Amino acid sequence: MATPNRMLKMVNVSAHLPKRLRTIALSRVFGRVVPMVGTAGIEYLEVSPEQVVCKLNNKRAMQNHIHGLHAAAMALLAETATGFITGLNVPDDRLLLIKSLHVDYKKIAKGDLVATATLSKEQREYIESNVKGELLIPISVVDESGNEPIECQMLWAWLPRKKSS
Repeated sequence: MATPNRMLKMVNVSAHLPKRLRTIALSRVFGRVVPMVGTAGIEYLEVSPEQVVCKLNNKRAMQNHIHGLHAAAMALLAETATGFITGLNVPDDRLLLIKSLHVDYKKIAKGDLVATATLSKEQREYIESNVKGELLIPISVVDESGNEPIECQMLWAWLPRKKSS
């Protein structure tokens, strides 16, 4: 049987908070786990084991030379959403790592971006039943105009954690 998942417990504990407070709490906690994510100001609009929706505002600190979101910021948003949803499903006795990140830049992003990562019931069962494995995590990234400025493939892997002596 898999060990409990602390990330999922944290998400469940924060479920009673108003939406704005919940996203602040999740941002702070996740930012402590992954410091770079904490500096980007990513908002967590929806968080569950089936779907994670994240938003990145087009603010000056994240912009490129044409005042759009920087390419690395767009990739960070997609990686964060896929990593968070995978992390919610991988038990704590396993180490989660991104194995491959592929991003194709298709259009200039207009305004803020929203990334939606989803896992099917079958994908979640695959993670739970395999102590070691890898999975391409579905992700969609859209801008304020409804366009998909990037197409991504995020391959996440997990393996057993080494027991400390």
